[in-house]
Amino acid sequence: MALKGLWGSYFSRHKGRACKGLPTRFRAKLELEAGAPVAPEEASSQTMFERVATLRGDYR
Repeated sequence: MALKGLWGSYFSRHKGRACKGLPTRFRAKLELEAGAPVAPEEASSQTMFERVATLRGDYR
């Protein structure tokens, strides 16, 4: 599973420290992208990183 739309929110560190100043947006458009199940023997950290990056695409 991959979460989309969190980067740049009030709670991210996109522009420095998180939760600093006033938020620029109050409702973020978040998406949850789910892929096919992965067998435990295939689930290495590198494999999972690549699959999540593929699910997320260019959207941050």
